[in-house]
Amino acid sequence: MDTKRKRQTSFFAALWTAAFFLNFFWESLHGLLYRDHPGTAASGYVPMMLEMAVYDAFAVSGLYLLVSLLCRTLLWKITFRNGTVFVVAALCAAFSTEYAALHILHAWRYLPSMPTVFGVGLLPLVQLAVTGVAAILAASRLSAHKAL
Repeated sequence: MDTKRKRQTSFFAALWTAAFFLNFFWESLHGLLYRDHPGTAASGYVPMMLEMAVYDAFAVSGLYLLVSLLCRTLLWKITFRNGTVFVVAALCAAFSTEYAALHILHAWRYLPSMPTVFGVGLLPLVQLAVTGVAAILAASRLSAHKAL
């Protein structure tokens, strides 16, 4: 395998792994602000958080690839422009997903302690942006790709 391919493979493996663990931690903490979650037994709660973390890791990877398309390079540097595009795309994805789950599908409800913005929870709204940027930074340090 050539050096470029190794860097790409190493970066995306690190990106997905970092995104998974960061989102598992985030989901586990803010999941307590959903109406049905605090009473859920660990045997049901942990698999649900693992599943959500897998979805989130794929979402972060997909958002990274979206910015890659715009940059016309698979491994892009974090600049103000690229970072802004990633964060805005992550906020839009999170808002649309959370809004649909809450107000259209009625898949879950928040406890009164969940802060909301435009009808969606603040923590789920910023989750992909925060964990995504952190995962990109972690992946760039763990792999041979220097994102900064």
